[in-house]
Amino acid sequence: MKFATLASCFERLEATSSRNEMIALLARLLAGASPDEIVIVCYFVLGEIGPGYSEVNLGIGDRTTAAAIALAAGTDPASVEAAAQELGDYGDVAVRLIETPAGGPLSVADVHRGLSEIARAAGPGSIEEKKSGLARLLAAATPPERRYLSRLAAGEMRLGVGDMTLLDALAEAFLGSKAGRPSLEHAYNISSDIGHVARTLREEGLAGVQAISVSLHRPIRPMLTQRVARISEILERIGSPVIAVEEKYDGERIQAHKDGDDVTLFSRRLTDVTHQYPDIVRHVRHCVMADTAILDGEAVAFDHETGTYLPFQTLMRRRRKYRVREVAGEIPATYRAFDLLYANGESYLSRSYPDRRARLEEVLGRDKRISPADRIVTGDTDGITEFYLACIERGLEGVVCKSCAQDSFYRAGAREWQWIKWKRDYAPGISDTLDLVIVGANAGRGRRAGTYGSVLCAAYNHEEDLFQTVCGMGTGFSDVDLSDLPRRLAGARKDRQPARVMVNPQAAPDFWFAPARVVEVLGLEITESPVHTCNWDPERRRGLALRFPRFVRWRDEKSPEQATTAAEIAAIFRRQREV
Repeated sequence: MKFATLASCFERLEATSSRNEMIALLARLLAGASPDEIVIVCYFVLGEIGPGYSEVNLGIGDRTTAAAIALAAGTDPASVEAAAQELGDYGDVAVRLIETPAGGPLSVADVHRGLSEIARAAGPGSIEEKKSGLARLLAAATPPERRYLSRLAAGEMRLGVGDMTLLDALAEAFLGSKAGRPSLEHAYNISSDIGHVARTLREEGLAGVQAISVSLHRPIRPMLTQRVARISEILERIGSPVIAVEEKYDGERIQAHKDGDDVTLFSRRLTDVTHQYPDIVRHVRHCVMADTAILDGEAVAFDHETGTYLPFQTLMRRRRKYRVREVAGEIPATYRAFDLLYANGESYLSRSYPDRRARLEEVLGRDKRISPADRIVTGDTDGITEFYLACIERGLEGVVCKSCAQDSFYRAGAREWQWIKWKRDYAPGISDTLDLVIVGANAGRGRRAGTYGSVLCAAYNHEEDLFQTVCGMGTGFSDVDLSDLPRRLAGARKDRQPARVMVNPQAAPDFWFAPARVVEVLGLEITESPVHTCNWDPERRRGLALRFPRFVRWRDEKSPEQATTAAEIAAIFRRQREV
């Protein structure tokens, strides 16, 4: 497959605002790809050169991208930066400034090989090597190819295609309709590698996809929690005679993979964070009594002298490239495991929660640095309440209640009533904050001139793979937060409404953003709205909106697809009306 074919499809994807048209375009592209090519095409569509969890990283920032364009164009970096300021996109800059005739047809494999070589460059002189490698690719490319090469390098494809849209396209291409997506989605949830799923589907059909199983060092997409309006609803919603009530921590969710002495840690966003937690690696290596294992748990900062949990912000001081071990000594991390997903070659995903917990306690003894999450098992609301209050007194966020039924399986990537969280009350009417995705912003005025005055936030509709607006938010930001908004949102800026964002014209913002940044938001209640599109009812022309939204914090550890769902917001609204 020629890279020009891919670039042409990208142009059409970028030009459409119809998700169905996106799926059709991608289905035709994927159907024409060979087994080797389809893997690369899937990665490129998502702006990657390998599975998201892999350590394949181009290591190219804006400065190196600009320098490579300058080298290919025979100009200076200052001219490239000036053009970038004007055009707002290095892809458009490359098209304008590089006038060298294309050196010959590039294939998709050629581009992937060249970008992989750039990613492997390391050590002294690697920046120069990356720059010259990208410049060679740009010089050999046609103008449309240069646009998307530059965007791949800069990590800003601007296509608006999400994982679920790509899975729908694979289902259309090889199974005949989007109805086949659930099997593909399950395989993706347990492998986290859409290229692997695509190749397996291309070569082995649906039976091959259904045979994809859990693998070490390939993260499983985490199971997620639901929420309720009243603590008294928990037992009814879960539906089992007894439930487990576990501590809920204010830390970073970590999936730990042990393969003998080899340990890999993945964040909630499925990125490799092994280097950030050398202490947890050591504890997993020595305290997990199984040759191979996959644990789901939380890294928390804990003061062993006072016996108190420290806030999330303290733990986040460990997010760094340098002085990792030194800072780990200053802020030691404790790992609290709450699930076992795999042990000694056997997947535990289809085992009940009680079976998984019993096996977890067998393979993981109690240690002050690594242990199973504390919990109780109860069948009444009083038991939940007492344990919840005890957790709050110890500085925890709250509790997570889990089904103990025979079908309480670990459903990777799912948000179901098997798990329900109950946190401290933040506001009357809503018992929890929402995690929303920024999809737009309005220009600031007066004291906020020069930055954004408010942001447009959306929930995720998983079934439709759409982001539907819930509120505009301008409060809760400190002056530092406001001044930092342009930098935080720069990489997501779009010239037009993204295809996966559903916005009513009267709520259209001054600036558009691809769904990328997640924020935690506090609000008063969910109400019906003629403006916002969350759970939009076309007959009544009403959606749902969050009243009096207030910024709490950034949720960088969450991907947009892990944000609060439209279905959750609908459930909150229904429960409010029952009160």
